Amino acid sequence: MDDFLDCRHMELLCRRRAKADPQHRGKWLARAERWGNLGQHKISSRLRQTELSDLGPMAMGPNTIDGDQRQRKYG
Repeated sequence: MDDFLDCRHMELLCRRRAKADPQHRGKWLARAERWGNLGQHKISSRLRQTELSDLGPMAMGPNTIDGDQRQRKYG
């Protein structure tokens, strides 16, 4: 989570700098957007990792101790 917060902090610093330096406003806003996108990427990556680690044993399919019931032939 620290990575996301660090990115968010840098984004806000760049936005403040854009206000304080109107001559280079475009550069600072572009950097702020880059930091914001990086932060979003980091938080979504963290959420995907959390979701995958929270999957239970049934997440892999309807397998039993005897094996996958879908492949068993009856008759």
